[in-house]
Amino acid sequence: MVVYSHFLYLTYVYISIIISVSSSLYILLIFYFYKKREKAGSNNYTRDSLTVLIPVYNEDEKLFEKCIESVKRQETKFIVIGNGCYLPYKEITERNGGKFVYLPKNAGKKGALAVGIKLIKSEYVMFLDSDTILPKKATENLISKFDDKTAGVGAEVRIIKERDKFVYYPSEMLQRLRQLSFKAMSYFDRVMVINGQCAVYRTSIIKDFVSSNDFLNSEFLGKKMVIGDDITITKYVNSLGYKTKMAQDVVVLTKGQKSFKNLVKQSIRWSRSGYINFINSFRDKSLFRNGPLYAFFMLYIYTLPFLVLTELILRGGLLAKIIFRRGILEGGKILVNSLFSVPRVLQSFSAVYTGLKTVSILSAVIMIYLIIKTVKKDKLRFLSYGSIMLLVMFLTAIYAIFSLNKHDKWLTR
Repeated sequence: MVVYSHFLYLTYVYISIIISVSSSLYILLIFYFYKKREKAGSNNYTRDSLTVLIPVYNEDEKLFEKCIESVKRQETKFIVIGNGCYLPYKEITERNGGKFVYLPKNAGKKGALAVGIKLIKSEYVMFLDSDTILPKKATENLISKFDDKTAGVGAEVRIIKERDKFVYYPSEMLQRLRQLSFKAMSYFDRVMVINGQCAVYRTSIIKDFVSSNDFLNSEFLGKKMVIGDDITITKYVNSLGYKTKMAQDVVVLTKGQKSFKNLVKQSIRWSRSGYINFINSFRDKSLFRNGPLYAFFMLYIYTLPFLVLTELILRGGLLAKIIFRRGILEGGKILVNSLFSVPRVLQSFSAVYTGLKTVSILSAVIMIYLIIKTVKKDKLRFLSYGSIMLLVMFLTAIYAIFSLNKHDKWLTR
């Protein structure tokens, strides 16, 4: 029994060290590359070099019109796929100079993209969600990031601010956390996901794949799964050895979820897709072919929830044992002391352990600074409301890995 308790104690200590070291390294890498200037590409943009492809399904009419008007300002060709819907989308599209293609039956976003990609003749294609608004010169700036070895470039995403702050701020926090990681990975030309709300690809590289059964009917362990178009295409492009990037100077606005419940569902959907992609990357050995930074970020993001859960369980078990033997008051004192003291097994390395804890705390402060820096106003409200999303992400990640078999239908729009 003593040996067993000692083993649990050692396991708890080592997991705590792994979490501290990996989290510190992760945040410091994000900070380092956040300060780096974006690498310039070539600027071979012309109005005829890109076509915007927009699937639409029962979108809010006013928001769709804003989306189309923002595309019109780019002065480039665009095609709208009416995914089982017709008016008023056809009228809005054609009034603004676009082409409308009607699908009598809703084929899903992937199905609409598969139909639309066959109509694309331009060198580049932009996949744009029907609830997403482009800034000025978005297409020109995105194309400028391409070079001969680049196949996909995505934009930064911000949530359209609405009255329900309890939904808006956590939604925005989720986007900011994702994009901090993507910025760092983009410097090495490999991102995990090119945001599906707005993504530009080299047409010749993805055209056949988007029309293929592998794209339309994704499978995991022999079962058909509903995996997002963005993560599927990004993985495909990365597997071919092409560069994938995120443009830091193109910020699009998109509609958030209509309720906190839907936001949780979205987080579950993203987590499941992420874990399926992570597991598949292990199986086909592409995880490490995409470079050390890509591999580290993937390993960190998708193993951290389980390391934290294991640490909490072990800490709880050790605390329960202390309380059982010495009482609640004494157990509470020991718990508080354990947060600031050096574990017995590491007392001969107390300076190193204290240093690791200090770096871990400082890195957490840096992460908060980076998040707050991107917020222009309501910083305190954003941080307080947004911190709820950290707990949601942790819980949904744990739930997602144990419910991958349920990822056979869309949870949200």
